[in-house]
Amino acid sequence: MKPLASGALVLLFAAKSAAAQTSHLLPVRPVPAPPHVDAVTGDIWLCQQVATDLDESTLLGSALLGRVNGSFDESTSRIQFRRGGARLGEAIAAFAIEGDQGVIYVSDSTDGYTLLHESVHAVMSRLTPEEARREMARVLAADSAGRIDSDILDLARRSFTLSFTASANPELWGLVPMVLTSAALSDSSTAGTLARLVRATDTAAVHLEGNLSKGWGRSTIADAYDEAAMLHWRFAGIDRPTWWSWREERTFRLIGEVVAYDRARRCAARTN
Repeated sequence: MKPLASGALVLLFAAKSAAAQTSHLLPVRPVPAPPHVDAVTGDIWLCQQVATDLDESTLLGSALLGRVNGSFDESTSRIQFRRGGARLGEAIAAFAIEGDQGVIYVSDSTDGYTLLHESVHAVMSRLTPEEARREMARVLAADSAGRIDSDILDLARRSFTLSFTASANPELWGLVPMVLTSAALSDSSTAGTLARLVRATDTAAVHLEGNLSKGWGRSTIADAYDEAAMLHWRFAGIDRPTWWSWREERTFRLIGEVVAYDRARRCAARTN
């Protein structure tokens, strides 16, 4: 792991237990607080590290999970790290829910900033329904008020568009980004970037074919998000709320990109 100096791996091994032992000294809210608290010194050191194999990614990622979560507890210890290989495509790392397990897929060289980003996604997936609702309202309100940096919004929009596209029939992958861009550009309202994207996907998701095989009829992207919602709440260990439709799942994933990029960006800014 670079740029770790000699003996730093030992420190990283200790970071998992140290997070719990020192959490009362740090400005980090208890589990499962929304992960938009200020980045602190420990984040900075961890963000600067680069893991060069699966073992190092597991150590670094586990330490970052503990920072985002507020402690390294039973819920975070259940999140696995695996080699992503071809499934990552051009991505460096990715969080996924498989069955009732959370997995962070990593590449041969994974930096701390990227692992922090995926750790935020993992921890947010364990929020309660009310916490998730409040976080969606918070981020959408901040976007509407112009309080989110344009570069953060652009990064979040790009990442979300990629994941939305991946929920479509592969034959439509070249079309979906153009449909969303066209819809957003034709929206003449004064709504924020995220609100316009929500409106664009409201229409696209129910009309474009999804990547699921329903065994009958034609599935849509909305069906794919509905399936993702089922996995989400199974992983959280909470019964899916009756009010949580595919639309809430879509919006939650969209604002999750904003939260993850914002925390990673603030950590990076403190290292410069």
